[in-house]
Amino acid sequence: MKKFLLKHLLLVITLTSTTISASAASYITRNGIRYVYNSAKTEVSVTSLKSPEVYVGDIVVPSTITNSADQVIPVVGVGNSAFNNCTNVTSVTLPESVKKIGDYAFDSCEGLKSVTMPGVETIGHWAFRNCYALESLELPENLTSIGNFSFDKNLKITEITIPSGVTLIGGFAFEGNPQLTKITCLSSTPAEIKKGYLDGEEIYTIFDDTDYSGRTLYVPKGATDNYKSKLGWNYFPNIVEFDPSGITDAKFSKKFEVVANGNNSITISASKGDNIIIVNLNGQLMKRFKATEGANTITDLPSGFIIVNGTKVLVK
Repeated sequence: MKKFLLKHLLLVITLTSTTISASAASYITRNGIRYVYNSAKTEVSVTSLKSPEVYVGDIVVPSTITNSADQVIPVVGVGNSAFNNCTNVTSVTLPESVKKIGDYAFDSCEGLKSVTMPGVETIGHWAFRNCYALESLELPENLTSIGNFSFDKNLKITEITIPSGVTLIGGFAFEGNPQLTKITCLSSTPAEIKKGYLDGEEIYTIFDDTDYSGRTLYVPKGATDNYKSKLGWNYFPNIVEFDPSGITDAKFSKKFEVVANGNNSITISASKGDNIIIVNLNGQLMKRFKATEGANTITDLPSGFIIVNGTKVLVK
């Protein structure tokens, strides 16, 4: 009996030690960012720091990290709640290798002003909720789905462009954003909007309810009827068509950036030879040229919104 108990105790100790060791080996920290491995340990995702530590400042996530065996491991995601309640994070730059942003990933990052996510394909539920300071939001070209309440209460965002590859948008995705009045969809086929419930009633909406008054939806030429017949999109009182060819044909390098200067001018930073296309909101071509290296300043533009290589700019 004593031998049995001793063997049983040793087995428990061994299993516990193995579990702790495996758990510890599931995480790796590099340059102040903590990652969690997938089950095969072939890739990692960003995860939260050990409590009570939190992320602060400008976060730049690399595309790969090196483990203790000098193996190069790709960074492919931002895990659930990775930056949740990190109120002093001011910006996040993700590499193209990051394809997924998990649920609650940046929830309540109240100081977050900008996020760069060029390779992201899926954005989870509540991912950017309560990001009150987020000044602009550029959704990546390869994005396919947006979760429920993803951008709830992004109080500074006044307009957004939905990439053509988005096929699913979660219910109430842009709830709590009364200032968000301009939505541009680049696909002629409306994305499916998931149903939610309001006061016990089934509802399909991307906002707080089905009252879309004061908001304008921009869609490709010939797509108005498609959107008018689709639940969640049919509530827009104002639908304006544009020619998407002037937007989607634009190709530019990662150095591309456009800034409104005031005095009816903009400055475009690009690489030499980048094809720059400027159109108005009706899709009419205003200017097309090859960029020179560095700053390219365009003057005498009309006041109002224009689109430069797919990026909306307010000219004043």
